[in-house]
Amino acid sequence: MKKTGWIVSPAPFILTRPPVLKMTLIIACTLIPQLCMLAFARDYAALLTVASTLSGSVLAEAVYTLPTKRRAVFDASALLAGVLGGLLLPSGMNPAISLIVSFVGILIGRNLFGGTGAFWMNPVAITVAIAYIGNSALFPAQVVTGEGIKTVGDAFGAFKLENFAQIPNDQAVTGAANMGFLRLFGIKLPEGYVTLFWNAPSAIPAFRYNAITLAASIVLIATNVIDWIVPLAYLATYGLSVYCFSLMPITGAPASGDVLFAFLTGGTLFIAFYLLPEYSTNPRTRVGKVISGILAGILAFCVAGPGGSPVGGVFTVIVVNAINPIIEYLENRFIASAGDFA
Repeated sequence: MKKTGWIVSPAPFILTRPPVLKMTLIIACTLIPQLCMLAFARDYAALLTVASTLSGSVLAEAVYTLPTKRRAVFDASALLAGVLGGLLLPSGMNPAISLIVSFVGILIGRNLFGGTGAFWMNPVAITVAIAYIGNSALFPAQVVTGEGIKTVGDAFGAFKLENFAQIPNDQAVTGAANMGFLRLFGIKLPEGYVTLFWNAPSAIPAFRYNAITLAASIVLIATNVIDWIVPLAYLATYGLSVYCFSLMPITGAPASGDVLFAFLTGGTLFIAFYLLPEYSTNPRTRVGKVISGILAGILAFCVAGPGGSPVGGVFTVIVVNAINPIIEYLENRFIASAGDFA
């Protein structure tokens, strides 16, 4: 007899993840250091953008839940989506525009694509995509170009041509690392990567603080809030693609791409740990998650290239979210019967 759906064993069941509300609050707490850094840098325009998208997200949830008379303002997932959307929009965007795109994006993503907790298209990605499609001029340009790479031979060098400003301690930290543990491996780190790691110059707040994002990823994985499979498969595939193929069309040199630059620009790490692992949009089996992560890495390379794209990661999430239902269909047909659950 043909089997449909999932086979569920009798009780007792084992709870492998925290409750949804707790997961949402943990993710929100990991974003607090990013907001504190914006306040410390006096980027009040970015904080105003976050406040606007937060208001739009709550308003969208209120409009959707008004017929049920549920108190949507206390829906932590709506609040989290608003903060994430604000961090992925350019600093200084008109507050009214930020509110509108957040309202429309959250209303479509969280509610029209399956409902709260069951949406299959990431609402934060939809919010940013709407803003970009509506007026791409509001977003920063691609930070590296083919002509720039031809001039200096690599993506980071092309990036530094655009008046790249290093943090004050970049040279000292780089020198200490090169004279210390990096020398043991025969590696010499050029100046500037410390700046990209700690405070990358970008008009989009989520792209700046890669060190904080990495620290947050450890917390999220250790507390089992996000699954590590999709981010790892995504980063591994994207990094390998950048290393092997990114410079071939420009300089003709194979296996010479700058993986570190690709990871530290364009919000690659932020996308990997905050948008791609969304449990409502991911496949449910290990095999499905690996396939989804690999596809995301390939798509990211096709869209963002060697790195530095202002929205390449966001559109990668949207496309892979559209593919994930097909993966889930295949899971139901072939993988679930093998009992390979994540």
